[in-house]
Amino acid sequence: LTSENMSDYSIQAYALTPPTESTLAEELDVVDPVALRQARGSVKKAIARKFQTEIRAKYDELTAAMEAESGEFKVDATSVGRRRLRNVLLDYLCSIKETAEEQKAAAELATAQYNAATGMTDKIAALAALSSMDGEGADARDAAIQKFYDDANGDALVLDKWFAVQATADLPDVLDRVKALTKHPDFTLSNPNRCRSLVSVFATNAAPFHAENGDGYSFVGGTVAELDKINPQIASRVAGSLIQWKRYDEKRGQLMKGELEKLVSMKPISDNLFEVVSRGLK
Repeated sequence: LTSENMSDYSIQAYALTPPTESTLAEELDVVDPVALRQARGSVKKAIARKFQTEIRAKYDELTAAMEAESGEFKVDATSVGRRRLRNVLLDYLCSIKETAEEQKAAAELATAQYNAATGMTDKIAALAALSSMDGEGADARDAAIQKFYDDANGDALVLDKWFAVQATADLPDVLDRVKALTKHPDFTLSNPNRCRSLVSVFATNAAPFHAENGDGYSFVGGTVAELDKINPQIASRVAGSLIQWKRYDEKRGQLMKGELEKLVSMKPISDNLFEVVSRGLK
């Protein structure tokens, strides 16, 4: 970050991006998604705290460079890389939120980026950071989520992003939030993209989906059962999130397998879903 010779922002962004949870999980024989998230988060937080001054200085430098262009949205390599790196740095800075003061500072930083964003990339990055804020950052989170929804003005693609960013939030009550969103007037299982943006995306949010109590599995399993009556193809794809049960510990594996057994015993069941679920049980 401090090197004057490094001008390729995209390479810097790539180098600073921690491996994803799914990438790290591939290296494990038995996956504990909750422990994995905690470990990855601890490493990211440790880096953020140790180099907070340097990260913030670079973030401010990139922000100033973008503001100097009068908010004009550019798609050249330098501008794209600048946005990419700044969003990676924002993620680090917003991971520092243990105390009330830190929560407030993180929320203010992400809100400032959200409000100044001239493109969807920066806006979504800021909203993603805000969506996982709690405590002193909760009001800013709720305000940004509402503003994004209002600004969408019914645009289907933008609303899909609105649902998805909430489904990936790192909050202790994210499952309750997702369940509430299934009752939202703009959500319907009959819309494949809308279903994917909420239910399928939640299933990729590994820690809450794989919660030890099995509530995540139960939610997805129940949704698949309802979805099979409407769109068997989408139902079978969503059910795919349950078929890797052998990769997890005994308790989680049996809970996932239990949901598959409920699905395979449904009367009636579509051929699409039956094929995926029966294969997953082998």
